[in-house]
Amino acid sequence: MAAHHIDPADALASLRTAHRARAAARPRPLPGWYPATAAGLFALGFFLLGLSALLPERLWLPAAGLQLAAAAVLTGHVVVGHRVEHRPGIVAALPRPAAWFPAAAAHLLALAVSGALGLAFGPGGFLLILGPACGLAHLLQLRRKRARAGAE
Repeated sequence: MAAHHIDPADALASLRTAHRARAAARPRPLPGWYPATAAGLFALGFFLLGLSALLPERLWLPAAGLQLAAAAVLTGHVVVGHRVEHRPGIVAALPRPAAWFPAAAAHLLALAVSGALGLAFGPGGFLLILGPACGLAHLLQLRRKRARAGAE
């Protein structure tokens, strides 16, 4: 049986690398400003789309301005979410159904309420309610996620 001699400096470097890998894999808590910002941008973007849908066709220029503003706000929502939640080098595993079901149920409830009001008030009403309703569901989900990450 051959004995392997490992240089102490190499062993220490390996231990440091393993420690950094473990630290990178640990979930980071979400910043305190993130849930309100992400939910607010989501709600505002769809609210602006709803306002643009309610304008008469002859007011196409203000409607186009509202749509451009909505696109910018929703792009901001995606960029903020990516910057806060994206972690390079880590492949996210698919969550168990029990983990994503409450979030999906909250958003489906908001979507159902928006759909019912959309039937009564048209697409503009649907989008006007969809933004704040799904924004609230998103806010509650992100606060729960932040609290869970801080407890671990």
